[in-house]
Amino acid sequence: MFNKKKTPKTDKPKRKFDRKNFIFIGLAVYLFILLITQQDTLSRNRSTYNNLQNKIQTASDENAKLKKEYESIGTDEYIEKKAREAGLVRSDEIVFITEN
Repeated sequence: MFNKKKTPKTDKPKRKFDRKNFIFIGLAVYLFILLITQQDTLSRNRSTYNNLQNKIQTASDENAKLKKEYESIGTDEYIEKKAREAGLVRSDEIVFITEN
């Protein structure tokens, strides 16, 4: 019926997958992989840091305990405590032995 003339379509220029786009995508992938590996490394380093902090705290507590014990060495109380741990008694004390 009606004769329609075909009008040329105004095609948008197709994007080519050229070298610039390839480099951009490659760089984006590289940065993404780098981010993931850095997060993993950071996580492992935090874990190691926390373990070392715990060891330092334990060593510090032990050091404080040993310093306190070192300061008490030579006092009469310390000598008596160690002698009683070894099973020694004073000469004026009576020893009772019980059956367990």
